[in-house]
Amino acid sequence: MPAGGYYALLFGVPMVGLFVLSFLRAQGFEVVVDFSFANYEKIATSPLYQKLLVRTIRVGIVTAAIVVPMAFALSYLMRFVFERRGQLILQLILLSLFSGYLVRIYAWRTILGKQGLLNSTLQWLGLIDEPLAFLIYSDYATIITLTGILLPLAVLPIHSAMANITRAHIEAARDLGSRRLHLIRTILVPMALPGVRAAFAFAFLLAAGDFVTPALVGGTGGLMIGNVVADQFKGIGANWPLGAALAFVTLACVLVLYVVIVRAIRRVTMW
Repeated sequence: MPAGGYYALLFGVPMVGLFVLSFLRAQGFEVVVDFSFANYEKIATSPLYQKLLVRTIRVGIVTAAIVVPMAFALSYLMRFVFERRGQLILQLILLSLFSGYLVRIYAWRTILGKQGLLNSTLQWLGLIDEPLAFLIYSDYATIITLTGILLPLAVLPIHSAMANITRAHIEAARDLGSRRLHLIRTILVPMALPGVRAAFAFAFLLAAGDFVTPALVGGTGGLMIGNVVADQFKGIGANWPLGAALAFVTLACVLVLYVVIVRAIRRVTMW
């Protein structure tokens, strides 16, 4: 009850207020109480917003598709391969969380830049003649940076879920003829599904809702819908109702895709 009340007060009430705001209208520097669907109609008929929304969803799905398998593999290694050193490896993975969010973004920007660590190393090895331009200020840079930032968060729930899986489960499956891929699909993933689902939620929702990373490493051509939402709540010409409508359209699309993908994962693993 206390936790539910705290969540309702600090999350539910602001979200309801933001939802009501999305039906109002901005006039000059003021919000006019004039209930209409004008903001949603503008979003539905704007090619720019549709393009940004598609890019946002694409970046979120690709990031989650990279982060979740990597987190699953790391959790498996910590649980069954390096069991004695599992906690130490987990602490090393989580060390990045002790640094600031912006610090990690700028660290990846330093690595991916034209004169960054990656390009300099590749040139030194003679693998490339000139820096790879697509590594910075592109969707690739955004996805790589978000993967590095979100991987530690995705490891936590999967590692916690795998704690309930014992070697006896794996040995019994192998004795019954289950090979590696079949064992992963029918034993490991279903038993760790709550952790996989939480890790996917972390990766997909946070990647789709981020606006700092696209602004710093994505460049002008890599902006996402979150950047537009942020702009609508600040500066000259801000339009709070439109920003609220954009936020809820994005939230609705992301949540629908999340439910569809999670159900697809459940069906595949149970088949």
